[in-house]
Amino acid sequence: MTISFTHRTHMRTRKRFTALIVASLFVSAGSSGAFAEEEPLTLQIGTQDAAWPLIVEASHVLDGAPYKVKWAVLTGPAAQLSALYSKVLDVGLMGDTSLIIEQGNARVPWTPETAPLQIIAGWRNPDSSYPPIVTVVRKEAEVKSLTDLRGKTWGYNFGGFNYLQYVLSYNKAGLKPKDIQSVKFGDGNVSASAFNAGQVAVYSGGYGPVKEAVDKGDARIVIKSDELDIPALSVFTARTDVLRDPAKSRALGDFLGRLKNSWAWWAQNVPAVEKIYLEKMKQSPARAKFSAENGRSVFYPLDKSLVAREQRIADTLYRSGDIKNEIKVDLEFNPVYDGQAVAAR
Repeated sequence: MTISFTHRTHMRTRKRFTALIVASLFVSAGSSGAFAEEEPLTLQIGTQDAAWPLIVEASHVLDGAPYKVKWAVLTGPAAQLSALYSKVLDVGLMGDTSLIIEQGNARVPWTPETAPLQIIAGWRNPDSSYPPIVTVVRKEAEVKSLTDLRGKTWGYNFGGFNYLQYVLSYNKAGLKPKDIQSVKFGDGNVSASAFNAGQVAVYSGGYGPVKEAVDKGDARIVIKSDELDIPALSVFTARTDVLRDPAKSRALGDFLGRLKNSWAWWAQNVPAVEKIYLEKMKQSPARAKFSAENGRSVFYPLDKSLVAREQRIADTLYRSGDIKNEIKVDLEFNPVYDGQAVAAR
Protein backbone atom coordinates (compact mmCIF):
# COMPACT_ATOMS: atom_id res chain seq x y z
CA MET A 1 0.00 0.00 0.00
CA THR A 2 1.38 3.40 -0.93
CA ILE A 3 0.14 6.69 0.48
CA SER A 4 1.34 9.70 -1.49
CA PHE A 5 2.01 13.03 0.25
CA THR A 6 2.81 16.34 -1.51
CA HIS A 7 3.12 14.59 -4.89
CA ARG A 8 3.64 16.98 -7.81
CA THR A 9 3.96 16.34 -11.48
CA HIS A 10 6.87 17.86 -13.39
CA MET A 11 4.48 20.38 -14.94
CA ARG A 12 3.19 21.63 -11.58
CA THR A 13 6.76 21.79 -10.28
CA ARG A 14 7.79 24.03 -13.18
CA LYS A 15 5.06 26.50 -12.25
CA ARG A 16 6.41 26.81 -8.74
CA PHE A 17 10.06 27.54 -9.48
CA THR A 18 9.70 31.18 -8.48
CA ALA A 19 8.50 30.15 -5.04
CA LEU A 20 11.05 27.38 -4.72
CA ILE A 21 14.08 29.51 -5.49
CA VAL A 22 14.84 30.67 -1.99
CA ALA A 23 18.42 31.78 -2.34
CA SER A 24 20.68 33.06 -5.05
CA LEU A 25 24.28 34.18 -5.14
CA PHE A 26 25.85 36.20 -7.92
CA VAL A 27 29.58 36.20 -8.47
CA SER A 28 30.91 39.21 -10.34
CA ALA A 29 32.27 38.44 -13.75
CA GLY A 30 35.62 39.55 -15.02
CA SER A 31 37.66 38.63 -18.03
CA SER A 32 40.81 36.58 -18.06
CA GLY A 33 42.62 33.71 -19.73
CA ALA A 34 40.65 31.53 -22.12
CA PHE A 35 37.46 33.50 -21.40
CA ALA A 36 38.83 36.91 -22.44
CA GLU A 37 37.12 36.94 -25.82
CA GLU A 38 33.81 35.63 -24.46
CA GLU A 39 31.00 37.78 -23.13
CA PRO A 40 30.43 37.11 -19.42
CA LEU A 41 27.88 34.33 -19.11
CA THR A 42 25.80 32.96 -16.25
CA LEU A 43 25.81 29.41 -14.95
CA GLN A 44 22.49 28.42 -13.40
CA ILE A 45 23.40 25.94 -10.65
CA GLY A 46 20.90 23.97 -8.59
CA THR A 47 21.40 22.95 -4.98
CA GLN A 48 19.25 21.42 -2.26
CA ASP A 49 21.14 23.04 0.63
CA ALA A 50 20.58 26.78 1.09
CA ALA A 51 23.79 26.96 3.15
CA TRP A 52 26.06 25.79 0.35
CA PRO A 53 26.11 29.04 -1.67
CA LEU A 54 26.96 30.89 1.54
CA ILE A 55 29.79 28.46 2.28
CA VAL A 56 31.20 28.81 -1.23
CA GLU A 57 30.97 32.58 -0.90
CA ALA A 58 32.85 32.44 2.41
CA SER A 59 35.61 30.39 0.77
CA HIS A 60 36.14 33.13 -1.88
CA VAL A 61 36.97 30.49 -4.49
CA LEU A 62 34.69 32.17 -7.04
CA ASP A 63 36.30 35.58 -6.62
CA GLY A 64 37.39 36.82 -10.03
CA ALA A 65 35.56 34.10 -11.94
CA PRO A 66 35.01 35.19 -15.56
CA TYR A 67 31.31 34.27 -15.40
CA LYS A 68 28.38 34.69 -13.06
CA VAL A 69 27.00 31.91 -10.89
CA LYS A 70 23.36 31.96 -9.93
CA TRP A 71 22.31 29.37 -7.36
CA ALA A 72 18.76 28.07 -7.12
CA VAL A 73 17.66 26.11 -4.05
CA LEU A 74 15.13 23.49 -5.15
CA THR A 75 14.13 20.74 -2.75
CA GLY A 76 14.30 17.16 -3.97
CA PRO A 77 15.49 15.48 -7.17
CA ALA A 78 12.11 15.80 -8.91
CA ALA A 79 12.27 19.60 -8.74
CA GLN A 80 15.88 19.60 -9.91
CA LEU A 81 15.05 17.37 -12.89
CA SER A 82 12.06 19.47 -13.87
CA ALA A 83 14.20 22.61 -13.73
CA LEU A 84 16.75 20.97 -16.00
CA TYR A 85 14.18 19.86 -18.54
CA SER A 86 12.64 23.35 -18.46
CA LYS A 87 16.11 24.88 -18.99
CA VAL A 88 15.75 26.90 -15.80
CA LEU A 89 18.97 25.20 -14.64
CA ASP A 90 22.16 24.37 -16.50
CA VAL A 91 23.25 21.99 -13.74
CA GLY A 92 21.13 20.30 -11.07
CA LEU A 93 22.02 18.56 -7.82
CA MET A 94 20.73 15.07 -7.07
CA GLY A 95 21.90 11.61 -6.07
CA ASP A 96 24.06 9.39 -8.23
CA THR A 97 21.17 7.00 -8.90
CA SER A 98 18.62 9.61 -9.97
CA LEU A 99 19.46 9.19 -13.65
CA ILE A 100 19.23 5.42 -13.33
CA ILE A 101 15.60 5.86 -12.36
CA GLU A 102 15.09 8.57 -14.97
CA GLN A 103 16.60 6.55 -17.82
CA GLY A 104 15.09 3.33 -16.52
CA ASN A 105 11.57 4.73 -16.80
CA ALA A 106 12.07 6.79 -19.96
CA ARG A 107 9.52 6.30 -22.74
CA VAL A 108 12.20 6.73 -25.42
CA PRO A 109 15.50 4.83 -25.02
CA TRP A 110 18.55 6.96 -24.28
CA THR A 111 21.51 6.78 -26.65
CA PRO A 112 24.90 8.53 -26.59
CA GLU A 113 23.48 11.02 -29.08
CA THR A 114 20.08 11.61 -27.46
CA ALA A 115 20.64 11.31 -23.69
CA PRO A 116 19.29 14.65 -22.39
CA LEU A 117 21.27 14.70 -19.13
CA GLN A 118 24.74 13.65 -17.96
CA ILE A 119 26.41 13.43 -14.56
CA ILE A 120 29.58 15.55 -14.60
CA ALA A 121 30.78 15.45 -10.96
CA GLY A 122 30.14 13.45 -7.80
CA TRP A 123 31.18 13.95 -4.19
CA ARG A 124 30.72 12.69 -0.64
CA ASN A 125 32.42 12.71 2.74
CA PRO A 126 35.26 10.16 2.60
CA ASP A 127 34.87 9.45 6.35
CA SER A 128 32.74 6.30 6.69
CA SER A 129 31.68 7.35 10.20
CA TYR A 130 29.35 9.83 8.48
CA PRO A 131 26.97 7.52 6.60
CA PRO A 132 25.36 9.35 3.69
CA ILE A 133 22.09 7.41 3.64
CA VAL A 134 20.47 5.17 6.24
CA THR A 135 17.37 3.16 7.01
CA VAL A 136 16.31 3.78 10.59
CA VAL A 137 13.48 2.47 12.76
CA ARG A 138 11.70 3.91 15.75
CA LYS A 139 12.27 2.17 19.07
CA GLU A 140 8.58 1.45 19.62
CA ALA A 141 8.42 -0.41 16.29
CA GLU A 142 10.36 -3.27 17.93
CA VAL A 143 12.36 -4.08 14.82
CA LYS A 144 15.23 -6.41 15.68
CA SER A 145 16.16 -7.49 12.16
CA LEU A 146 15.37 -6.50 8.58
CA THR A 147 12.66 -9.14 8.32
CA ASP A 148 10.79 -7.40 11.15
CA LEU A 149 10.14 -4.50 8.76
CA ARG A 150 7.19 -6.43 7.33
CA GLY A 151 3.94 -4.53 7.81
CA LYS A 152 5.60 -1.36 9.11
CA THR A 153 4.83 2.17 7.94
CA TRP A 154 7.86 3.28 5.91
CA GLY A 155 8.59 6.84 4.83
CA TYR A 156 10.61 7.62 1.70
CA ASN A 157 10.81 10.09 -1.18
CA PHE A 158 11.03 9.21 -4.84
CA GLY A 159 13.76 9.91 -7.34
CA GLY A 160 17.24 9.64 -5.83
CA PHE A 161 19.41 7.56 -3.55
CA ASN A 162 16.91 7.98 -0.69
CA TYR A 163 14.51 6.00 -2.85
CA LEU A 164 17.22 3.49 -3.74
CA GLN A 165 18.00 3.01 -0.04
CA TYR A 166 14.32 2.25 0.53
CA VAL A 167 14.13 -0.23 -2.37
CA LEU A 168 17.37 -2.06 -1.61
CA SER A 169 16.52 -2.19 2.11
CA TYR A 170 13.26 -4.03 1.54
CA ASN A 171 14.92 -6.20 -1.11
CA LYS A 172 17.62 -7.11 1.42
CA ALA A 173 14.86 -8.03 3.87
CA GLY A 174 13.26 -10.31 1.28
CA LEU A 175 10.14 -8.14 1.14
CA LYS A 176 7.98 -6.70 -1.62
CA PRO A 177 6.15 -3.34 -1.62
CA LYS A 178 2.91 -5.15 -0.78
CA ASP A 179 4.54 -6.43 2.42
CA ILE A 180 4.97 -2.94 3.91
CA GLN A 181 2.93 0.23 4.34
CA SER A 182 4.94 2.65 2.23
CA VAL A 183 4.35 6.38 2.62
CA LYS A 184 5.73 8.60 -0.15
CA PHE A 185 6.69 12.17 0.71
CA GLY A 186 7.65 15.10 -1.49
CA ASP A 187 11.27 15.25 -0.29
CA GLY A 188 13.63 13.78 2.26
CA ASN A 189 13.17 16.53 4.84
CA VAL A 190 9.40 16.05 4.93
CA SER A 191 9.89 12.30 5.21
CA ALA A 192 12.36 12.77 8.09
CA SER A 193 9.99 15.15 9.88
CA ALA A 194 7.22 12.56 9.70
CA PHE A 195 9.57 9.94 11.13
CA ASN A 196 10.73 12.21 13.93
CA ALA A 197 7.09 12.95 14.79
CA GLY A 198 6.30 9.23 15.00
CA GLN A 199 4.01 9.28 11.96
CA VAL A 200 5.98 6.46 10.31
CA ALA A 201 7.96 3.67 11.94
CA VAL A 202 10.71 3.40 9.33
CA TYR A 203 12.61 6.01 7.31
CA SER A 204 15.10 5.77 4.46
CA GLY A 205 17.12 8.88 3.65
CA GLY A 206 19.86 11.21 4.82
CA TYR A 207 21.20 10.66 8.32
CA GLY A 208 21.39 14.29 9.45
CA PRO A 209 17.63 14.99 9.80
CA VAL A 210 17.09 11.92 12.03
CA LYS A 211 20.40 11.86 13.92
CA GLU A 212 18.94 13.54 17.00
CA ALA A 213 16.32 10.79 17.33
CA VAL A 214 19.07 8.17 17.06
CA ASP A 215 21.26 9.98 19.61
CA LYS A 216 18.34 10.15 22.07
CA GLY A 217 17.70 6.43 21.73
CA ASP A 218 14.30 6.98 20.11
CA ALA A 219 15.50 5.33 16.90
CA ARG A 220 18.32 3.18 15.58
CA ILE A 221 20.01 2.49 12.26
CA VAL A 222 19.18 -0.90 10.78
CA ILE A 223 21.25 -0.64 7.59
CA LYS A 224 23.55 1.93 5.95
CA SER A 225 23.99 2.75 2.28
CA ASP A 226 27.58 1.47 2.34
CA GLU A 227 26.28 -1.95 3.45
CA LEU A 228 24.07 -2.00 0.35
CA ASP A 229 26.98 -0.96 -1.92
CA ILE A 230 25.29 2.30 -2.82
CA PRO A 231 27.98 4.83 -3.80
CA ALA A 232 25.71 7.57 -2.39
CA LEU A 233 27.42 10.39 -4.22
CA SER A 234 25.79 13.76 -4.48
CA VAL A 235 26.16 14.66 -8.14
CA PHE A 236 25.94 17.55 -10.54
CA THR A 237 23.79 16.64 -13.53
CA ALA A 238 24.11 18.88 -16.57
CA ARG A 239 21.93 19.27 -19.62
CA THR A 240 23.64 17.75 -22.64
CA ASP A 241 23.00 20.88 -24.69
CA VAL A 242 24.90 22.88 -22.06
CA LEU A 243 27.88 20.53 -22.35
CA ARG A 244 27.83 21.00 -26.12
CA ASP A 245 28.05 24.78 -25.72
CA PRO A 246 31.82 25.53 -25.82
CA ALA A 247 31.63 28.66 -23.65
CA LYS A 248 29.46 27.08 -20.98
CA SER A 249 31.50 23.88 -21.03
CA ARG A 250 34.72 25.83 -20.37
CA ALA A 251 33.00 27.76 -17.59
CA LEU A 252 31.75 24.54 -15.98
CA GLY A 253 35.24 23.06 -15.96
CA ASP A 254 36.60 26.18 -14.28
CA PHE A 255 33.68 26.22 -11.82
CA LEU A 256 34.28 22.61 -10.74
CA GLY A 257 37.99 23.29 -10.28
CA ARG A 258 37.13 26.18 -8.00
CA LEU A 259 34.66 24.02 -6.06
CA LYS A 260 37.45 21.49 -5.51
CA ASN A 261 39.31 24.29 -3.73
CA SER A 262 36.17 25.10 -1.78
CA TRP A 263 36.09 21.56 -0.39
CA ALA A 264 39.69 22.02 0.77
CA TRP A 265 38.74 25.33 2.42
CA TRP A 266 35.76 23.67 4.13
CA ALA A 267 37.94 20.94 5.67
CA GLN A 268 40.27 23.60 7.10
CA ASN A 269 37.50 25.91 8.33
CA VAL A 270 34.86 23.66 9.87
CA PRO A 271 34.06 26.15 12.69
CA ALA A 272 33.28 28.85 10.11
CA VAL A 273 30.98 26.45 8.25
CA GLU A 274 29.33 25.45 11.52
CA LYS A 275 28.63 29.13 12.22
CA ILE A 276 26.80 29.46 8.89
CA TYR A 277 24.54 26.52 9.71
CA LEU A 278 23.97 27.87 13.21
CA GLU A 279 23.36 31.54 12.42
CA LYS A 280 22.06 31.53 8.84
CA MET A 281 20.20 28.21 8.75
CA LYS A 282 19.07 28.50 12.38
CA GLN A 283 20.08 24.92 13.16
CA SER A 284 20.56 23.77 16.73
CA PRO A 285 24.19 23.76 17.94
CA ALA A 286 24.34 19.97 17.75
CA ARG A 287 22.79 19.83 14.29
CA ALA A 288 25.03 22.65 13.00
CA LYS A 289 28.13 20.86 14.24
CA PHE A 290 27.03 17.66 12.53
CA SER A 291 26.14 19.45 9.29
CA ALA A 292 29.56 21.09 9.15
CA GLU A 293 31.44 17.84 9.79
CA ASN A 294 29.17 15.70 7.64
CA GLY A 295 29.34 18.06 4.66
CA ARG A 296 33.13 17.90 4.29
CA SER A 297 33.50 16.24 0.92
CA VAL A 298 35.78 15.53 -1.99
CA PHE A 299 35.07 14.92 -5.66
CA TYR A 300 35.32 11.28 -6.76
CA PRO A 301 36.32 10.17 -10.27
CA LEU A 302 33.54 9.11 -12.60
CA ASP A 303 35.56 6.06 -13.56
CA LYS A 304 34.86 2.51 -14.73
CA SER A 305 34.75 1.23 -11.16
CA LEU A 306 31.95 3.63 -10.25
CA VAL A 307 30.05 2.88 -13.46
CA ALA A 308 30.27 -0.87 -12.72
CA ARG A 309 28.74 -0.35 -9.27
CA GLU A 310 25.99 1.81 -10.72
CA GLN A 311 25.30 -0.80 -13.42
CA ARG A 312 24.78 -3.47 -10.74
CA ILE A 313 22.25 -1.18 -9.07
CA ALA A 314 20.43 -0.60 -12.36
CA ASP A 315 20.32 -4.34 -13.03
CA THR A 316 18.93 -4.97 -9.53
CA LEU A 317 16.22 -2.35 -9.99
CA TYR A 318 15.27 -3.81 -13.37
CA ARG A 319 15.01 -7.35 -12.00
CA SER A 320 12.87 -6.15 -9.09
CA GLY A 321 10.56 -4.22 -11.41
CA ASP A 322 11.45 -0.85 -9.92
CA ILE A 323 12.52 0.46 -13.34
CA LYS A 324 10.84 -0.50 -16.60
CA ASN A 325 13.84 -0.59 -18.93
CA GLU A 326 17.07 -2.56 -18.95
CA ILE A 327 19.66 0.18 -19.34
CA LYS A 328 23.35 0.96 -19.74
CA VAL A 329 24.40 3.50 -17.14
CA ASP A 330 27.64 4.51 -18.84
CA LEU A 331 25.50 6.87 -20.94
CA GLU A 332 24.82 8.87 -17.79
CA PHE A 333 28.39 9.50 -16.61
CA ASN A 334 30.66 11.99 -18.36
CA PRO A 335 34.16 12.22 -16.81
CA VAL A 336 35.20 15.12 -19.02
CA TYR A 337 35.86 17.36 -15.99
CA ASP A 338 37.58 14.81 -13.74
CA GLY A 339 40.95 16.37 -14.48
CA GLN A 340 39.78 19.69 -13.07
CA ALA A 341 37.54 18.47 -10.25
CA VAL A 342 39.25 15.44 -8.75
CA ALA A 343 42.20 16.12 -6.46
CA ALA A 344 45.29 13.95 -6.79
CA ARG A 345 45.51 11.29 -4.08
